[in-house]
Amino acid sequence: MDGTIYLGKDLIDGALETFKYLKANDIRYIFFTNNSSHSLETYYEKMTNFGVECTLEDNFYSTTEILISYLKKNNINNIYLIGNKFLREKLEHNFNIINDYEKNSLLEAVVAGFSTELVYKELRDASLYLETTDCKFIATNRDYRCPIEDGLYIPDCGGMCEWLRLTTGKKAKDLGKPDPEIINYFMDKYNLEKKDILMVGDRIYTDILCGVNAEVDTVMVLSGETKLEDLKDYDYSPTYILDSIKDLPALLNKI
Repeated sequence: MDGTIYLGKDLIDGALETFKYLKANDIRYIFFTNNSSHSLETYYEKMTNFGVECTLEDNFYSTTEILISYLKKNNINNIYLIGNKFLREKLEHNFNIINDYEKNSLLEAVVAGFSTELVYKELRDASLYLETTDCKFIATNRDYRCPIEDGLYIPDCGGMCEWLRLTTGKKAKDLGKPDPEIINYFMDKYNLEKKDILMVGDRIYTDILCGVNAEVDTVMVLSGETKLEDLKDYDYSPTYILDSIKDLPALLNKI
């Protein structure tokens, strides 16, 4: 959402009119965020304050729910967490969170999420666990940076995990975009076919790659992180390119 619908606290020009168009034409829209640092209620409140018609139950999904499902499916209980207060509160009801590095620990996974409360100790302890045990390394997402107001960026989960990779040699398993299972989940939930889906986003290596991996059409908007000149650095490309989400209705009228 950030970089596609809004930038920080500012709604992108024309976004509200786009969602009114989608609603009027009975086109379902789903908001999926790789950001695990906020509750879905936070996003719902933000979008409704912008005037976008939506419901918490039908329109909002994040990597937090996918992370919990993955840990349970793989019988992982003892984890070291890099994440903010919200993610910790969501996980501590279901898993045992180890707070400090200890030799001979029963740790099963280092889990990393986007954190605006990051402290060096977390990176230190996570590095030691990854270096001294065979625990899994799991990340909610691989976004390197998060766009905010005025064309600026702040570090995101992928950037933090890259630091840990360079330190330990261990690469995280990313559960968010660009994993195609996210698209498959929505296809099953809403009984959709691939031709029914259009993936819209501003990041070539997460949003667009997710659609490419799932073999659905994609729209890259140039209002966020990826710029037109960046496309030459990738061996895949979006189906369509728009200046912003404001131009989406005109595209939908053509295809």
